[in-house]
Amino acid sequence: MKKNPLGRSGLKVSALSLGTMNFGADWHKVGAIDDGTASSLIDLALERGVNLIDTADIYGRGAAEEMLGRILKKRRGRFLIATKLLGQMDLDDPSTGGLSAKWIKRALDASLKRLRTDHVDLYMPHGWDFEVPLEETLGALEAAVKAGKVRVLGCSNFSGEQLASARGRFAFDQVQYSLAARFPENDLVPVAERDGVSLLAWSPLAGGLLSGKYAAAGAAGRRAGPDAFPFVEPHRGAALVKVLQAVSALERSTCAQAALGWLMGKPFVSSAVLGARTPAQLAELLDAKPLSPRAAALLDRASEICSRP
Repeated sequence: MKKNPLGRSGLKVSALSLGTMNFGADWHKVGAIDDGTASSLIDLALERGVNLIDTADIYGRGAAEEMLGRILKKRRGRFLIATKLLGQMDLDDPSTGGLSAKWIKRALDASLKRLRTDHVDLYMPHGWDFEVPLEETLGALEAAVKAGKVRVLGCSNFSGEQLASARGRFAFDQVQYSLAARFPENDLVPVAERDGVSLLAWSPLAGGLLSGKYAAAGAAGRRAGPDAFPFVEPHRGAALVKVLQAVSALERSTCAQAALGWLMGKPFVSSAVLGARTPAQLAELLDAKPLSPRAAALLDRASEICSRP
């Protein structure tokens, strides 16, 4: 699998990476998987050239990191591990979250313990903390790098303005980005390209919408409700899937592969983070290839039209 530069960090990451939001916990109602299934997914990812696994302390409030640490074992050195912090880990204790220097030290040490490793390769705030000065956060994160506990710093869900305020100290920004969610192009992408920051795309299939499996329902399936994650307006999602189906037929691919192929053609995206419940599902996604110029242009145009108010 193609490896892309991760910003200016010197690391290269696979164009497709493995997400772990469903490892050991039914986080955001995505459906939990057990150790055996998770281990099979990791085996397949390794076999197919994936070198990045993404997790977060908040997934299952530690469950995903614990499962990943249990099953990686001797394979740890074969992967780059990314994790995040921000969310409140103990619902009864508000001090167990945020981006204060004190919590960053505690949270990172707890993540390392759960992951059974002495360092993480990519570490990132899971979002912006309006209660803590950015310089305090950056100072604590950079101290973790100096201590050898983190290799590369990034952020997640930062806007273009927020990323710019970090003044080039992050190598990447992990954000929601897909055919159905192109809003990062408005402000984030210009800043990222200017500053040499890569994007990592989460929910590249818009929570399954772009797999085409909800098309028969005539709407956006489980994303039809306002609390769905991630939310896609049903009528816009249905129209986009119709075009995606036509393009995937031209490309002789599945809808999911075509949607990922579109992302893989974006030079500012270093990796798309995949979620899967079964090895068969992951195998299909890992067969994705960049689209032909004609197909990419068709999806560009269709997704722009479908995103208009």
